[in-house]
Amino acid sequence: MPRKSKKKSQGKAHAGLRPFFGYYGGKWRDTPRLYPSPEFGRIVEPFAGSAGYALRYPDRRITLCEIDPVVAGVWRYLIRVKPSEILRIPDLETDQTVDDLKICEEAQWLVGFWLNRGVSRPRKSASDWMRSEIRPGSFWGARVKSTIASQVDSIRHWVVRNCSYTDCRDFRREATWFIDPPYQAAGQHYKFGSGAVNYEDLAAWCRSRNGQVIVCENEGASWLPFRELSDTKTTRKRRSKEVYWLSNWNRKPKATNVAPPSASARRGVEQS
Repeated sequence: MPRKSKKKSQGKAHAGLRPFFGYYGGKWRDTPRLYPSPEFGRIVEPFAGSAGYALRYPDRRITLCEIDPVVAGVWRYLIRVKPSEILRIPDLETDQTVDDLKICEEAQWLVGFWLNRGVSRPRKSASDWMRSEIRPGSFWGARVKSTIASQVDSIRHWVVRNCSYTDCRDFRREATWFIDPPYQAAGQHYKFGSGAVNYEDLAAWCRSRNGQVIVCENEGASWLPFRELSDTKTTRKRRSKEVYWLSNWNRKPKATNVAPPSASARRGVEQS
């Protein structure tokens, strides 16, 4: 049985890694200020997306489960790719699409996620936002390639599974489960969105996990007894009222894990 993490690492936000790609609803920016630190050496993200929580604690034993084969394929590519190969991926000219690049399909998907911000699937060509060149370091180019290349060696031990949350095989192992499913009301933008999720079944599944369970949702969801977390600003400058559920609410509280977010955190942070 995996042991709990040492106490000295609890309650601290690990600087971790920067995002390998942006994703709609990602939690990379929110994790240090809003969500509890992992209590266990193993972290499982059953709705992986861009794995914003795991990226903050990359040295842990990470398992990503992702039903979308494109997202899972990008992660598998990142785990095996050499830094030099990332650096050799060409920039995308304004009149090009990713199909014009002489690279593998998974690399095309990776580039595609960097052609806009906060998307749920990779693009073929640059967005108007990217073409404006207002924030060039936030889109595919030298800076992004350098960041990714410097980080890929840090995730060689990660495990990625292209499967539904119901097929996640770590269910008997005690772990920190960061569960960020398509939101019941707002999760229709994904290829495998909220319409395909039975939330009553998902609630039962979340309650049955062994270890520490953190579940994310949006205001109005009732499939678990959620509590208010924060009013956050999204990538597209909209407001999102986040709620969450923790399995340890039924246990004796620990100050480092169940304290409500600070006033500054409640004012919101920009999602990645």
